[in-house]
Amino acid sequence: MIPGLRVYHIERGCSGMAGAFGLLQQNYRSSLRAGWRLISRLRDPAIEAGVTECSTCKIQMEQGTTKPTLHPIKLLALSYGLMPELATLLTTPSEELIVV
Repeated sequence: MIPGLRVYHIERGCSGMAGAFGLLQQNYRSSLRAGWRLISRLRDPAIEAGVTECSTCKIQMEQGTTKPTLHPIKLLALSYGLMPELATLLTTPSEELIVV
């Protein structure tokens, strides 16, 4: 319900990080493989940012793409003008910001 924001809820499975599992060197490739469906969807040019409440998922999403990933509360803060510095992270070619 934030003006100018369109949210796509995608069901592509886990990001693959699984807590500290994906941080271990021996699990890195397996972790990326597990999260590939989500990461490949996030790479869609129409999607401008990712959103997750999980900090390890955020790491994985940002490693697999060049797009910012925000906590949903930060989007609310931005919409209320409480974190205007976040706007620089979210460059939008259209009038709507599209997040996953």
